[in-house]
Amino acid sequence: MPVSRGFLCILFGVAITVFAWFSPWSWPAWPAFAVMELFLRVPTTYGVRAAIVVLLIVVNVSTWSLAARAIWWALQRLAGSPLRGA
Repeated sequence: MPVSRGFLCILFGVAITVFAWFSPWSWPAWPAFAVMELFLRVPTTYGVRAAIVVLLIVVNVSTWSLAARAIWWALQRLAGSPLRGA
């Protein structure tokens, strides 16, 4: 069963986000850190902090998914033919 490019890119974003949780480096989580700098300076309640954590996960997955899609598109253009994937 063929898998779509979008789905593969989303899986890549999820994989990098999970890697960011266990990684000793901070580069996999830089999109979330950038958003965190904006939102976590204000004292908030527990529920708001939980919503912000979910937002940070969504931002990180989305950013890395878009990066994977851009790399896939660039490789497709350089190769001159469609790469495998739906």
